[in-house]
Amino acid sequence: MKIHPIITNNNLQNIFYILEFWNKQALVIDPCDAELCNNFLREHNLNLEKILITHEHADHYSAVSELNCHEIYASKIAAASLPFHVTYEFKEDDEVFFESWDVSLRVVDVPGHTLWHVMFEYIVHEKVEALFVGDTLFAGWVGNVYSGDVNLLFESIQKFKKYRDEVVIYSGHDYLENNFKFLKQYFPELTQNIDEILRKKGEKVYFTNLLQERSINRFIQADKSQFIELRQLRNTW
Repeated sequence: MKIHPIITNNNLQNIFYILEFWNKQALVIDPCDAELCNNFLREHNLNLEKILITHEHADHYSAVSELNCHEIYASKIAAASLPFHVTYEFKEDDEVFFESWDVSLRVVDVPGHTLWHVMFEYIVHEKVEALFVGDTLFAGWVGNVYSGDVNLLFESIQKFKKYRDEVVIYSGHDYLENNFKFLKQYFPELTQNIDEILRKKGEKVYFTNLLQERSINRFIQADKSQFIELRQLRNTW
């Protein structure tokens, strides 16, 4: 399986992901640009088999109606608010299997950014290698809660503590530079490696892992009261 991040370069700096399987089948997570998605599928001779949606914000599903795919997955509650028919309504711990069951995506509930947000564990030979987190976690920061609940987001962030340092985080936006500006202003003691990270990023997206987040992401380190204060601080920054 190959993971292809597709960077939109729109105002929200969305990223969606095309997963390519050995048999030229593909799955897309949170498609938000039909032209980019269809062009990639065509150029790589891929057949789109499944669409997975992390949450009910339009910038994570706006391309669905323009994609040729009949298997659309979303959580049961989120599905009710989406403007298209959801073929499969999943719940926590459901898995989507591929490649003779050696690779799968497992659903994890992570409400907070929205009330019905999920992420997907990317599992290879029964080992979590990466997380497709939507708008729950970013390099150096977490998602907003304008349509969600900060208490729920705190509980969701605690779920990341069980994963290995090496697990890669695939987020739904590229907010790296802005997040790091905030960290430099308020938490300079956490930013020793920021310039090096920005150099590695260059013009591309930098994908963080949990080892890095445990050293620079103040939200992962915070208790509940600190977490709520930090989110309020960022809301007004």
